[in-house]
Amino acid sequence: MKKVFLFLIMFLIVGAYGNNGAIESTPEEKIIIQNDMPHFMLQLDNTNKTYNETEKQITCMAKNIFYEAATESTAGKLAVAQVTLNRVKSSRFPNTVCEVVYEGPTYRSGLPKRDRCQFSWYCDGKGDDPKEGRLWRASVKLAKHIFRYKENMVDITDGATHYHANYIANPRWADRTKVTTSIDQHIFYRFFRL
Repeated sequence: MKKVFLFLIMFLIVGAYGNNGAIESTPEEKIIIQNDMPHFMLQLDNTNKTYNETEKQITCMAKNIFYEAATESTAGKLAVAQVTLNRVKSSRFPNTVCEVVYEGPTYRSGLPKRDRCQFSWYCDGKGDDPKEGRLWRASVKLAKHIFRYKENMVDITDGATHYHANYIANPRWADRTKVTTSIDQHIFYRFFRL
């Protein structure tokens, strides 16, 4: 039944877009699976740059949520995301989620210098491509939700731009900051003067 449905969708797409019965595949074309049903979404780069950029930013946010707080509560994940957004809003940090997430010194090759990034997962020497699974899907879903409602979200970190795990010693920047909250395994901080 799924094959028939898939064929029908492809037939409709070809009919709608022409190509004399042939489908030209581009890297921007995606098949999205939702609730075990395939949904086709054609993203043509020259007509939808804003959408592609938003998807890129969502992926960066999802990676940060995943690597920093995948096993924490929703509040813990939201708090990590809020710190990322607070940095985007601050003049002390870059202007996009991806720039904030990947901020840090790099070698000439473009690779990050180990243990010198804003978020440790990016320069820990391990791979940065999440494995498909429940935790990754939850991180993506939350990142999409955050981007949809970020203008109306309550900042549960009270303006925090930094955090660290509660099982490590305070970093050297902690003495110039104020603790705003502690959620799950992270302590959140805001600089005295922003």
